[in-house]
Amino acid sequence: MNYEAALAYIETFIDYERSPDFSRQARLYNLDRISLLLNRLGNPQDRLKIIHIAGSKGKGSTAALIASVLTQAGYKTGLFTSPHLITPRERCRIDGEPISEVEIACCIACIKPAIEAVSASEFGPVSFFEIYTALALTYFADKAIDFAVIEVGLGGRLDATNVVSPVTTVITPIGLEHTAILGETYAEIAAEKAEIIKDGCPLALAPQHPDARGVIEKVANERNASIVALKPDTADCQSIRCLVKDDDKVPIAQQFDVETDTENYSQLTIPLLGYHQYVNATTAIAAIECLKQTGYAIPKSSVCDGFKNVQWQGRIQTVRSAPLVVLDGAHSPAAMQVLCSTLRECFRYDQATFIVSLMKDKNLITIGDVLSKTADTVITTQVFDNPRVMPAEVIQDAWSNICPSVTASRNPEDAITAALASASPTDLICITGSLYLVGLALKIFKPNFSTKDRIGIPLS
Repeated sequence: MNYEAALAYIETFIDYERSPDFSRQARLYNLDRISLLLNRLGNPQDRLKIIHIAGSKGKGSTAALIASVLTQAGYKTGLFTSPHLITPRERCRIDGEPISEVEIACCIACIKPAIEAVSASEFGPVSFFEIYTALALTYFADKAIDFAVIEVGLGGRLDATNVVSPVTTVITPIGLEHTAILGETYAEIAAEKAEIIKDGCPLALAPQHPDARGVIEKVANERNASIVALKPDTADCQSIRCLVKDDDKVPIAQQFDVETDTENYSQLTIPLLGYHQYVNATTAIAAIECLKQTGYAIPKSSVCDGFKNVQWQGRIQTVRSAPLVVLDGAHSPAAMQVLCSTLRECFRYDQATFIVSLMKDKNLITIGDVLSKTADTVITTQVFDNPRVMPAEVIQDAWSNICPSVTASRNPEDAITAALASASPTDLICITGSLYLVGLALKIFKPNFSTKDRIGIPLS
């Protein structure tokens, strides 16, 4: 089996990330299939020291920050995240290097008999995400890594990753997302996320809505899981956070100080913009504190270097300076609010054009209302033809009385071309709404883009 054949094989299994009936089908999630699959593979997860991360916002960024720190500390570190921007290889990395095409092909060939056996069982066919979860855990175990940082795909309680026995768990900020699956309130969603907490396993906890925090703390107390929570300074505290700019005066990073019970970090630098990334960074440090309390050695310098060199594409990422072109996968009202606030805080521009693609399960009207307060022009598009994707014309119609100027262009390349043609050098173009659209934009603006590209700040 070669790489192309391996991907084609995986694509024959249901992909809930792109399913047109995502919410209803997701109710059928259970841990029986993945447990049986991993059991047939010798339970590779039991040979790993795992940091397990759930949350509504920032879990991918937090995972990347933790993994980068552990790599800098000399630990061989795996990172499993989803979805990918350009290539499935991004989902599974060791020390920042994506799994190779050859290794994916070999892994799928090895686990295929187990996939077939489980799919023929009473539990039914495995899913796209379950296959990638099994692939990552098997790959990491075979490579004898020191740590595996594992991001939850959806929720927590019934997510395929929730078969692991972690050394530390992490819960990033919880929002009202995937309500048809996880619940209508902060408390209900928190109850789903909190199920990653394991008996006696320390928890790094990000700032939460009071209703969510109450649920999480109750579960942690019941399971004798200690909590490490750092309180970030308020969003308007500019004396704590300052921007780092390149030669063109474009912000490329932010610096801040963080104090814990055992350490005082001064002028930490991350190449990720926005107050929300500052929150993610403090959550990552809380996770590092959990690991240190458990007995693992992680020097202060490794935190500094790991943050400075973190690799994480498509999050308020500038790919052009005149006009400014910024990419970000904001796909919920809360994420769009954070994106717009960060754009206003970090960048100087005259007119703002937003190119947006959304999935059908998103809160269309609320997102449009948030966007209308920052966007001068909106071009709606659709990143691929799929029943789960919101047609560009539907978004346009819904926002016609909300946003000042809305046009539709089904083809993303045409939408980007039109935006560039009408923009002046002092304008801003923001491409957002879907990580699939962000991935396509990376191909356009960085044609030589590789998952090996580093966006961290080179160490002096």
